[in-house]
Amino acid sequence: MAKIVVLAPIPGEAVKGMASQSAGGEDIEVLAYTGDPGEGLEEAVRGADIIVGDFTFRLPIDARTAEAARGCRLIQQPSIGYQHIDLEATRRAGIPVANVGAANAIGVAEQAIMFMLCLLKRALYFHAKTARGEWGQADIFTLGMRELHGKTVGIVGMGHIGREVATRARAFGCRILYYDLKPLSPEEEEELGAEGVGLEDLLRASDIVSLHVPLTPETRHLIDAERLALMKSDAYLLNLARGEVVDEEALASALEEGRLAGAGIDVFTREPVDPGNPLLSSDKVILSPHIAGGTDESRVRMLQVTMENIARVLSGEKPLYVVNGVE
Repeated sequence: MAKIVVLAPIPGEAVKGMASQSAGGEDIEVLAYTGDPGEGLEEAVRGADIIVGDFTFRLPIDARTAEAARGCRLIQQPSIGYQHIDLEATRRAGIPVANVGAANAIGVAEQAIMFMLCLLKRALYFHAKTARGEWGQADIFTLGMRELHGKTVGIVGMGHIGREVATRARAFGCRILYYDLKPLSPEEEEELGAEGVGLEDLLRASDIVSLHVPLTPETRHLIDAERLALMKSDAYLLNLARGEVVDEEALASALEEGRLAGAGIDVFTREPVDPGNPLLSSDKVILSPHIAGGTDESRVRMLQVTMENIARVLSGEKPLYVVNGVE
């Protein structure tokens, strides 16, 4: 009997039905845990063969929870992000942790391009004015309206999402710079038309900077006041990674003081977003509630990868997209 504990808001019966189809004849028991973090969670995961992580991040898998789950064959996170899982603790417990790889890369990349176009063409401003019955055509001469073609797009983090952004931006005729701790091969750079540079050089040269890095101790406040000061005053910053990658107070100040033209923000340090967050009151920002990767198609792919990994483990195979190095 294989025990699957579901922490995400996914119906347990749906998981059981899909997993049973490819369980290799193994009987399955599914527990959908809806309680709180702490002792209840630790007890729920005890003896689990597979844990489906919480994509809302409400139920973190900390060191105590990982130890309680020792012997688990897989923690499958049904999202890209996994910052609520203590990877070191899961390594000590010998539990592989996997995410869903590139399942939402297309959705996030498309939203990044949408942000670029909306900001450059002042789409929200002109929509609001026209919807009020005001004819703002002449405003283009005072406010300006720019093309994406010919702009330098700097991509911070050239993983699955960064590459999808590069592919799309190149199609618009953009110059592509990127920064990543693991540089692409020369063949990959040629295929994407991308040039690897240092982070500071990227910030200085780019008209648009798009962030696509995971949240780690090294990337927390990667874009702070000092690095924002390197950017051109007519440049734009996009954050579709994690809110904590950017110092939000420093970004709000740069926008208010005219040291940055605008920003596109899908993620926030605190989610749901704090109503007092200074970015909410800026007319230079386009905002969305952490939805870039949540397209209908992305959600189907994320569920498919989740169920494929569960099936692989139940049939004795190794899971895909392991992020903590446990084989």
